[in-house]
Order: sequence, then C-alpha cells, then structure tokens
Amino acid sequence: MLDEVNIMINDKTRVISFDKIDDNDFLDAKSKEMIKAFLKIERNYRYALNKMITKIENMDDYCNMSYAHNPIHHTEARLKSPDSIIEKMKRRGYPLTIESLMENLYDVAGMRVICNYINDIYQIVHLISLQKDIKVRLKKDYIVNPKDTGYRSLHIVYEVNVTIFNEEIWVPVEIQFRTLAMDMWASLEHELRYKSKDMVSESEKAHLKRYADSLYEIDLGMQRLYIGKTSGGNSDD
Repeated sequence: MLDEVNIMINDKTRVISFDKIDDNDFLDAKSKEMIKAFLKIERNYRYALNKMITKIENMDDYCNMSYAHNPIHHTEARLKSPDSIIEKMKRRGYPLTIESLMENLYDVAGMRVICNYINDIYQIVHLISLQKDIKVRLKKDYIVNPKDTGYRSLHIVYEVNVTIFNEEIWVPVEIQFRTLAMDMWASLEHELRYKSKDMVSESEKAHLKRYADSLYEIDLGMQRLYIGKTSGGNSDD
C-alpha cells in the first residue's frame, strides 16, 4: 500500500501521508474515506497493470522474433490518482464508495499502446485474445467507427487475472490502441481544447475532422507501402 498520496487542491498538488488524511480539513469526510479505502486496494490495479505491460512487451518481442517486425512503437501506462478518481466519480454522480468505483470506473489502470500500422493494432489485440488469464469486458472500436470529431482509437477494457495472497481476482485495465498518427492527432486536439477551455469553434472542429481524415488516409497509404515492400508485391496495386 502507498505511504503517501498526491491530492490536487486549488490547482496545487499536496502530498499527504496516509496516516494524516483525517487531519486535513480541505477534504470532506466522504473523500477521506474513499481515499483510505482505495489505497487499500491500489496494489490490485498496480499488479494487473504491471502484468499487462509485461505481456504486451512479450508479444512485441514474439512478433519481432517470428515475423521480423515490431508492431508496437511504444507504450504508456498510468494509475489514476485518488483525486482524479474522486473528481470523475463526483462529475458522473457516482457514490463515493469502493463498490461504486469497482462497478463504474474501468480506467483506474490504463495503458496506451501506440502501433506503427493499423494492422499491427489488430494483430496485438488478437494475441491478447489468446491469453487464458485475460478476458474482454468492454470494447469500442473508434477506428472502424470514428467519433464525429474525427477521433480514432480502439478502446478495450480487459479483465486481468491476478493472485493476491493465494486469492485470484479479476481487475480491469483499459487499453487505448492507436497508430502514431492517431495518437498525434488525439494529443494535439486535447491540447487545443485544454488551452481554449473546450471553446472550439465550428470552423475549427471542421478543420480538426478534416485533418483526422487526412491522417487516416496517410495511415492506410503507409500500411499499403509496408505490405508491398515486405510481401514482394507492388505497393501501387
């Protein structure tokens, strides 16, 4: 269990010792109880995330050894902080209880897997599907069905089997699969909305959508080139 926790108060991060949570007046009683309860199970999410990271690294290595190709460009992983969890639960109107967290929040442990090509995404997803200690809880394919904004990504919530002191439990880990182009667009679009406090004009939204579509065409074109070069065929076909 963590000894300290970071809490955002008035846009400033404060580090609070676990045994000092009750002494802080800027947290309401429900938030204090929620933080203490979460810190007792935080390791479950951390273990599940570490297990998924290792599995995906091994899959990338397997593809390199078997097909002389690394489908994954890089990965990112994080655990939601207690203040982020509380903020999201309050925003969505969920009760501040561990039971509510486990029922409603699937992204406490999260990853982004950034692949070189679109086909690489589905290859990694297929390899994950072969794992007996991982199962799919929720899937949203925004590559096949992009959002109106132009956002593209494959979101899958997996249930990861971990053993905690001889007890087997299933813990959710959300993974967002993207190509480099998709990730670049999503990161810059998020930055623009953050800087403008989400005040993006209709004209700007249309530009962002057009850029997303153009990047998707580039993704498809680069994939055709790669397939043509590695299969010995003509990439112009």
